[in-house]
Amino acid sequence: MSDCVAVVRGIPHIPSVTEVNVRSGPGTNFDVAFTVPVGMDSLRILDVTPDAEEKAKDGKIYQWFKLTFHGGAVGYIRDDLLDIVGDCTDQGYGVYNERTFVFTVTRAGADAPLPVPSRPVTNVFGLERVRRAAFAITHIFEGKGYPAYQNYDTGIVSYGRFQFTLSSGSLGTVIRRYLERSITPVADMLRNEYLPRILARDPALRDDLRLRDLLVTAAEEDVMRVVQNEVATEAYWDRMLSISAAPRGIQLPLSLALLFDIAINFGVMHGLITRAEAELNVPLRGRVGDTGISEQELISKVAEIRKLSHDRQAERDNLPGLKVRGDFWVNLIANDDWALNGDANGDILVKGRPVQVRSPAEF
Repeated sequence: MSDCVAVVRGIPHIPSVTEVNVRSGPGTNFDVAFTVPVGMDSLRILDVTPDAEEKAKDGKIYQWFKLTFHGGAVGYIRDDLLDIVGDCTDQGYGVYNERTFVFTVTRAGADAPLPVPSRPVTNVFGLERVRRAAFAITHIFEGKGYPAYQNYDTGIVSYGRFQFTLSSGSLGTVIRRYLERSITPVADMLRNEYLPRILARDPALRDDLRLRDLLVTAAEEDVMRVVQNEVATEAYWDRMLSISAAPRGIQLPLSLALLFDIAINFGVMHGLITRAEAELNVPLRGRVGDTGISEQELISKVAEIRKLSHDRQAERDNLPGLKVRGDFWVNLIANDDWALNGDANGDILVKGRPVQVRSPAEF
């Protein structure tokens, strides 16, 4: 079965609509970047994201498809304007031999109520220890820590330990919360000169060197570091636990660390676990053990699928460095360190750097 692709369906019952808007982000509150004609097909899907404002129809939250268009442009179209065809399990959908109206099918984990777990994710290994270890591992792959800054991709401005982006609004969340607590001169300048533009996701900020310098300097403050970790915990760690881990009874430290890394890298609603479940021929979102497979078997398959995704992208885009992240998790699983204890000193090597996982610090 071929990879999943999208087709612009438009609004069939209104034939006068011959073009649809492509937006700069996952919501109608984002600018219209350009328009494309109804019928454009073979559009590669980069990501699928719930509506930024949680807008819904008939109780179903809209999903926004991040697509690559003919000529290389990238933008977002809502699921009620698209058909999909092919193997769409990576995106959280099914396998479709014919064009299928996206809005009529439910994405795994997007709208269905989560089953109530019979037991919470256990704290037997120390969940706070595992969170800190997971954060320490993932930030090595994401960049250069709290002051990390880049402006060369669709995020417009990406900043911090986990590359919070201007385009998604996560940078605005970090800055707003930081300004609620800091009274330093740097905070005052960000508040007076940039806060409205950051919250408006102004694309002109991409090349603003003063903003860059203020952000980098703000990262020297403990309050900024606390805020970055808070936002990452709430937006990624906590959601990973409730959406991916708890319903399935996943609780081993290595498993949780891997799922957090995937949530940061692919988004919380990534679909890799449901694809693994499909390949293992077990019920979607079933509890490990009850489904006939162990947690280790499920997570090993997730890591394998994730590695293949990185490997394909590395080959396609001639970016061999992308393979390192997938290889790391596959190798960690091969070492059977499910408790995430590390070596004799409590360290594991991430891109050649020792990371303390047995007694990890918060910062």
